Amino acid sequence: MLRRFALEQDVARRVERLQALMDEKGLGAVFIPAHGAPGMMGMAKYFTNLVLWAGPAYVVVGARHPEPALIQWSAYGAMWNRQEATTSWVENPDPDAFGRAVEIAKELAGDRKRIGVEHVSTSWLVGEWERIHRLLPGYEFVDITRELDAMRSIKSHFEIEEIYRTGRILTEGMLAFAEVARPGVRVWDAAAAAEEVLKAQGCFWGRSKLSLDLRPYTIPTPLDRTFREDDIFIFELVYTGPLGYWYEQTALFSFKDLPPEIQAQVEAHEKVIEAAARAARPGVPIGKIAEITNKTWEELGFPVEGKHTPDCHSIGLDESDGPSSWFTPDWPLEANMVLSFHPSTRLKGDRAFLISDNYLVTAEGAVRLSPKEWTYKKIEI
Repeated sequence: MLRRFALEQDVARRVERLQALMDEKGLGAVFIPAHGAPGMMGMAKYFTNLVLWAGPAYVVVGARHPEPALIQWSAYGAMWNRQEATTSWVENPDPDAFGRAVEIAKELAGDRKRIGVEHVSTSWLVGEWERIHRLLPGYEFVDITRELDAMRSIKSHFEIEEIYRTGRILTEGMLAFAEVARPGVRVWDAAAAAEEVLKAQGCFWGRSKLSLDLRPYTIPTPLDRTFREDDIFIFELVYTGPLGYWYEQTALFSFKDLPPEIQAQVEAHEKVIEAAARAARPGVPIGKIAEITNKTWEELGFPVEGKHTPDCHSIGLDESDGPSSWFTPDWPLEANMVLSFHPSTRLKGDRAFLISDNYLVTAEGAVRLSPKEWTYKKIEI
């Protein structure tokens, strides 16, 4: 009960901040599409706590209305959202949910005739973008993507606590995986033991992945692949927690002692993580983290070939919900940003470990948001 109350209060504060932004920009409404796929619903969820499995939904926020409107295509989805969403304004028009959402946007916009939109190139269907212009001639559509990403990338105390809770759950999943993984055991059975821990505690969207070749590219294995005694492997859990916050956690495992050259790479990787985390302070451009990881590897004597993924990116109700060291390197970090932190330098021979966890940006540097304090674990057999 108290957690639900805290969620409702936190979402209400987000809506208030959005309405203040709308007044600043002269917007009468904001129109947010959502689709049932990871990375396609986080913005809508941020302002409503919507849940979505399939089919589209639309969130419309008015500058003066106390609650967002949530328009759901699916009758089943609408029933689910009447249970889970923080807004009581949930509609299920048949069959034209988009058309009804546009009607609401027009009503809420009033005389302003300016409507805020976000992530047009990734969140909007081409047909919907063309249709809203046809239905609302004379209206101006204002892109507020940067402002909304800046807003949601800085986490409230409620969100930070929820993300740490998810980190604890994933750590428990990692330990469950290590209890089952043994030579001769199917990889999928060990992964299922980890995911059972997550599902039992309310984690919803997500997947487990592995790399079995000392390269960073984690993918699901064939169903019949079993562990071998000489395997050295990365296991990754990428999941949303009970309230939809994404968490990426990865670790290296083996059944035997690591060969000296691999042990040296692990120890260097831990030093790289420490150097990058110390640097992740407010005011530092997020792209600086990528520069520091490469420089540290080179100082430790490891030739650098490039990157295999961003070194870090903001993470929340979408897997990437703001600045990224790859896509927006000049974006300065701010206190209470949460980063998916995975220094991603690719070494000579396409060698690299994808070691990841979520970190909180503080004045002293980034700190881990899970109780997992290890990078590598030898599984005793």
